[in-house]
Amino acid sequence: MFKKLVLLSSIIAPALGQSLKLANNYTGSTFFDRWTFQNGIDANTTGNVLFQTQSQATSLGLIGTNAAGNVIIKVDNTTSGAGNPTFGRPSVKILSNDSVPMGSLVIMDAVHMPFGCSVWPAFWMQGPNWPNDGEIDIVENVNLVTTNRYTLHSLNGCMHPPAGSSLVQETGQVISTDCFNQTNGDEGCIVQDPSTNSYGKGFASVGGGVFAMLWNDEGIRTWFFQRGSIPADVPTSNPNPAGWPTPTAFWPTATCNTSQFFSPQTIIFDITICGNFAGAPQVFSETCSGNCLDLVQDPTNYDDAYFEIKYVAVFTNSSEASSSTTSGSSSTSTGSGSSPSGSGSGSSSAALGFKSYLTLTPSSIGVLSMAVAIVLPALAVFSGAL
Repeated sequence: MFKKLVLLSSIIAPALGQSLKLANNYTGSTFFDRWTFQNGIDANTTGNVLFQTQSQATSLGLIGTNAAGNVIIKVDNTTSGAGNPTFGRPSVKILSNDSVPMGSLVIMDAVHMPFGCSVWPAFWMQGPNWPNDGEIDIVENVNLVTTNRYTLHSLNGCMHPPAGSSLVQETGQVISTDCFNQTNGDEGCIVQDPSTNSYGKGFASVGGGVFAMLWNDEGIRTWFFQRGSIPADVPTSNPNPAGWPTPTAFWPTATCNTSQFFSPQTIIFDITICGNFAGAPQVFSETCSGNCLDLVQDPTNYDDAYFEIKYVAVFTNSSEASSSTTSGSSSTSTGSGSSPSGSGSGSSSAALGFKSYLTLTPSSIGVLSMAVAIVLPALAVFSGAL
């Protein structure tokens, strides 16, 4: 019987692994092929920027790849707005054409992120109908801060466990626990990274690093690994979060049912200036002097306001994953309202050893059932010999 079980497990295990795949790989010269460029004012956060179309951003040198093959997304640092009190500095906001469903792992490797007084960058995700479908902020802070913050925003009912709770399984510092968008001015439930190299100038000084977000039926986890401390399996087709250290932040299902409060998420990169966070006087004065708006017109203030990205990779084991990508990118106009190596979209299977993090989906259960249907007759045939 033991031999039969070994035979059974040896066939079923690979079947489970096959449901874990590299869904999208954004890198190099094709990075922008499957993103939508938001065009117009920053209506969401009232920043002093004008987001550019892809053609405009290309012409202004705000997007592209450098000699190392890394992707650049930046704020304009050449145009003077002197004498124009309503000047909006050209910048970029892009939204992925493909969504990220529950059961996904998102990895972003960057060498540099935007920083400087008045600068407010973010690498984040949002559902189609905010706040009903939730928001996951993976990289976000402002001005000259050097510690990253990870935040969820949701409808009422999603919480982070209080500091000191046995449910807190993370290395970060709990800043706030209520994710409800109507609490404390939509502050969200925040966990602050303990590393002063996780954001801004500190991040750039160590050559950057990797941010990762895993969303499954256990909750939402995020990690930061600075350059030199990145797990060996991260830049492969088989990253294994179960073998990684304790996450920097963790919102467990016990206090936030993420399948209820979060829908498939759109990945977003943007860089705004001032606005209702970086420009808030009490926030600005923590690391900068003077008035935020006085900086906007001078382009030399934005020499460090850029992302340099090696890649963004999305892995999924969920049947909810988007099955197709939209070729080419597009632009949308705003005026009101809310809101690893290789190139192109990866299509090869990735047997991600999620272990306890594995989410069984209808598709993976189907594969398991087929495997059992094949194996059991085989066991019957070989039972005499065994």
